[in-house]
Amino acid sequence: MIDLDYSFFAELIGYLILLVILNSMLYKPIRKLLAERASRMASIQSDVDKYERNAEQLLKDFDTKLAEARGSGQGAMEKLKQGAREEEHQITEASNKEADARKQELMAELTSEIGAARKDLTAKVEAFAMDISQKLLGRAI
Repeated sequence: MIDLDYSFFAELIGYLILLVILNSMLYKPIRKLLAERASRMASIQSDVDKYERNAEQLLKDFDTKLAEARGSGQGAMEKLKQGAREEEHQITEASNKEADARKQELMAELTSEIGAARKDLTAKVEAFAMDISQKLLGRAI
């Protein structure tokens, strides 16, 4: 069995002294470092969370502004297309009017030329008739 003599108490006192020394020199600094590390990790995690929320908000803002820009761009494009259609219509209408005017001018010119040719041919009908008659009959009339 175990004898309780002075060596047991000496070892117990030595163990307690060692426990106090190790606690003050080793365990407390390690616990302090672990607590500081946990504190820093919590701080870093809160910063990461804050930056993630900030990034999400910036992304939402960007998406909103992009949607607005697309909408305004589509509106501007539609206005430009409508303006181009109106201009095309005006140009086509002006071209058609110009073509009609030129057509009328050419028709009038052609009509006057036909009239002049008719007058000329009407005046020469008797001469042509005489020439044809002479050629058919083979004698002068």
